[in-house]
Amino acid sequence: MNEPAIKKALKAEEIFLKRDKERYLYEMREKALHDHVSAISSAKEEGLEEGLRKGRVEEKRETAVRFLAMGLSVAEVSAGTGLAIEEVEKLKQN
Repeated sequence: MNEPAIKKALKAEEIFLKRDKERYLYEMREKALHDHVSAISSAKEEGLEEGLRKGRVEEKRETAVRFLAMGLSVAEVSAGTGLAIEEVEKLKQN
C-alpha cells in the first residue's frame, strides 16, 4: 500500500464517505444502474420465452400440415398436435 495512486484513491474514498450527499447520490446512481441491468435482463428473458413459445406453435402447425398430407383426420391431427380442431381445419383449407 505504498503506491501513491492507491494512497490517493483511499484518501479520496475516505473523504467521499464522509459526505452524506455525495454518498447518497452515488448510491442512487448505483441503484439506477442495477435496476437498468435487471430490467434489460428481464426483457431478454421475456423475449426469449415469447420466441420459444411462437416456435413451438409453428412446429405444431407444420406437424399438423404433414399429418393432414398423410391422410389423418382433423380430429386425429388435433389430438396428435394439441391444436384446436378449428385451427387444424383452417390449415386443411390452406
